[in-house]
Amino acid sequence: METNYIFSPQLLRIYQPADKKVFDALIEQREALFIHDEIYGQLQELIKSEHPSLKLKPEDYSRLINQRLGGRDIREYGVWVYYPWSKRLVHLLDEEEFVEVRTNRNRYKITREEQKTLSGKKIGIVGLSVGQSIALTLAMERTCGELRLADFDTAELSNLNRIRTGVQNLGVNKTVIAAREILEIDPFIKIRIYNDGLSEDNMDHFFSFDGKLDLFVEVCDGLDIKIESRYKARELQIPVVMDTNDRGMLDVERFDLEPERDILHGLADGLDPKNIKGLTNEEKVPYVLKLIGADTISTRMKASMLEVEQSINTWPQLASSVTLGGALTTDVCRRILLDQYHESGRYYVDLEELVGDRESKPEAPVVKADQLVNPYSELEWSDIKKSSDEFFSKYTESASSLSDHQIDALVEAAIAAPSAGNNQPWKIYYCNGVLFLFHDKIKSWSWGDYYEMGSHMSLGSALENVRLQARALGLAVDETIFPLEQNPALIAALRFSPSGELVTSQTLDLAKYVFVRNTNRKLAKRIQLEDSFYEGMRAVVSLFEGVNLYYTQDEDKLDELADIIAECDKIRLLNELGHEEFYHEIRWNKADATKTRNGVELDAVDITASEKAGFRVAQDWKAVKLLAQWDKGDAFKKMSLDGIKCASGIVVLTIPKFDHQTLIQAGKAAERAWIFANQQNVAVHPLLSTAFFFSRLTHGRGQDLPPHVADKLSLLRQRFVKALATEGGNDIMIQFEVFVMKVAIAPEAGSRSLRKDKSELFKRD
Repeated sequence: METNYIFSPQLLRIYQPADKKVFDALIEQREALFIHDEIYGQLQELIKSEHPSLKLKPEDYSRLINQRLGGRDIREYGVWVYYPWSKRLVHLLDEEEFVEVRTNRNRYKITREEQKTLSGKKIGIVGLSVGQSIALTLAMERTCGELRLADFDTAELSNLNRIRTGVQNLGVNKTVIAAREILEIDPFIKIRIYNDGLSEDNMDHFFSFDGKLDLFVEVCDGLDIKIESRYKARELQIPVVMDTNDRGMLDVERFDLEPERDILHGLADGLDPKNIKGLTNEEKVPYVLKLIGADTISTRMKASMLEVEQSINTWPQLASSVTLGGALTTDVCRRILLDQYHESGRYYVDLEELVGDRESKPEAPVVKADQLVNPYSELEWSDIKKSSDEFFSKYTESASSLSDHQIDALVEAAIAAPSAGNNQPWKIYYCNGVLFLFHDKIKSWSWGDYYEMGSHMSLGSALENVRLQARALGLAVDETIFPLEQNPALIAALRFSPSGELVTSQTLDLAKYVFVRNTNRKLAKRIQLEDSFYEGMRAVVSLFEGVNLYYTQDEDKLDELADIIAECDKIRLLNELGHEEFYHEIRWNKADATKTRNGVELDAVDITASEKAGFRVAQDWKAVKLLAQWDKGDAFKKMSLDGIKCASGIVVLTIPKFDHQTLIQAGKAAERAWIFANQQNVAVHPLLSTAFFFSRLTHGRGQDLPPHVADKLSLLRQRFVKALATEGGNDIMIQFEVFVMKVAIAPEAGSRSLRKDKSELFKRD
């Protein structure tokens, strides 16, 4: 057998001729290079333990030891233990006396009778990165007489932050390392090792060979084995203990007392071991979070999990946590085996909570408290009516009345407009033939929406939708855009009259696409579009004065833009205000989206289960704040990078001056460009962070941006402009970027984002 697999010592009682022959050969052949003979000291300890009430003198020990030897050579007393892996020969008391002395300091936390009971118990452990500490602690307390250790892995240098072993054991199986260390502490404990780990093939042997396990400790990384081993433990009515080495979390499942109990407290329902076998560390994340609870893991563990397969290979494990786990698991195992503890449950011994500053040192706030509070109240219908009355007092020109059908069609078109985060920042009022569009600022207020850029563009999109629908109804539109100084909430008044124009199929198709237009975040292979597509879109945008279109479909430039846009998304999520707003927009599933009928449904985004789980973890700002402090967080770039990898092109709309009327024009242009793309069966995905940040940087001169972030954004914008500059020069440099979108050939997006009920957004006099 190769030396790396040897873990059993050789016990030699040299008063027996056969053992004496082996003993002599080991010395003669220099197989035993180190000889340790402290038997006299052990006999002293034995005698002392037998006479605890006496104060023995040196001569007393000599006399009592000689009596025990009865004339026998002290070298033949007890047992010699040969450890072949270290070439050591050690002289020890034989088993009964050895155990008595070694466990003497357990009294009376563990009585002699309890120790005897424990010596007949069998404990199995799977997973030796954490399990080694548990196995060693169990062995030191002698909580059992037999240990079964399963792990397929060998020791690597990166394991030595938590596995107690020397560098000479690199490359040695973890089970062998643990077995050797235990047997160097106590050569009489029975050890069985499973170097191939635990699997379907050996599970029956592990749990039942030569007597059923009395307790099973599961601390492995394999999710399939976590579940399959519990099914086996439940079948055999064996209790299970699991340590997670984070926040001192310990799981106990008493299948011996509750044979019908759901495994993992019901948290593994619906998980098929066959489907989760062989996952990468990143792919394991959503399942691990489901089993241990995303909300209950420590802040640093959350931050670390967001860096898995970014700046670290897997989640961290600390020696202090692993050692604590060894103590907690051993204590619980002992009490289970001694019939002193009978419940199932999940428990925490969180040292950071138990031992910490009573009054934490206050941190200087990066974000002012009022920046996180929406300063607006909901726009009341009474105020809206008052504004309309003021309008009619100034504008006496009559307007044509609309039928109920026309009003409904126009309002539904307005409501179908896109908005940042699907916040739907509008209220619509109809009175005396005039349709009023109001800005309900409580819905669109956000730090990211610098200068109300996004909301005014959304309102512009709503106006364009009304115009397209009106044309399909044979109506002309007289539009009045109001200055903000007059009434910040009143955006526009629309009066209608018969157009007298023929309603063409093209007009009807544009109106149809008001409701077909959608955001498509699906991923697919990059397919280049014809230049005529971009020129057609540019022609549409040119209808709106002051709005310019830039684009690129060059692969190198797209890769450059992907990194720039992804960096902007990362900056947003690493900013407390941006982070707050992002999660305010998220709807985790269809049920959440249906309940609020706003926001962005995460299920509509083409991301993996691991990425969705990552977003769940990143909901904790304290964890994300750590990433910001560490200059990490590249995981937040992944969704943007993946999205632009399949982009046919990137399109950017710019404006020459930054005011609300020009932004409304840009919103109209963006809606028409979007509809144009969808009519060509081209998917559109707006990428808003870039435009919002660059506007804050250029027009707002970096308002509310930390200096280092402003500097980074300045460099990003320089790269952005260079990637989109036309052959004639950097004319885009003097423009304001207000809308960035990815265009691509992609699968159907599925359902559109939901809208608030019309009754919440519209009233008529």
